Amino acid sequence: MKFVLSLITMLSLSILAFAAEENTSTYTYEQEKCSGKEDAFLRGLEEELANCKVKMPDVPSTTDMNEAYYKVGDCSISVANKLFEKNYKKYNDKVKKNFDTLVKAYYACAHDIVQHSDYGSVRGGTMYNTEAIATASFWIRDLVKKYLYQARIECDDKAGFDSLE
Repeated sequence: MKFVLSLITMLSLSILAFAAEENTSTYTYEQEKCSGKEDAFLRGLEEELANCKVKMPDVPSTTDMNEAYYKVGDCSISVANKLFEKNYKKYNDKVKKNFDTLVKAYYACAHDIVQHSDYGSVRGGTMYNTEAIATASFWIRDLVKKYLYQARIECDDKAGFDSLE
């Protein structure tokens, strides 16, 4: 019974983290805004990232849960790659390499946190693997939000400076 309660609690926390969604762009300073094309591009990516959500059947198996969390990570990575292609042309290879390295590190660290401590190693199992995948997916999605947030600020700043000329 303890195992089942632990599993339900652990998975509920991960799911609640995704459900407690915030706006993808919280930049609110009053100033000039991006041009129509740039604004539409960023808004489209923000909406696409907002749709990177956990989707599972009513009674998911562990495989269903893992797959759902991996899909959130993959969806977020796809949004980041679109941003990199358009807004990081000069340093695209370097930015993508750094991002990919961090994504791999997120998955590795999430597994370290939940499975590889001296305490965690005795409890191993598939539910801890699922928790690690969910955690990494959340971190990846949050990272992409930060990229989009910064792109929005820079675009708005550029529009503000361009309007002074």
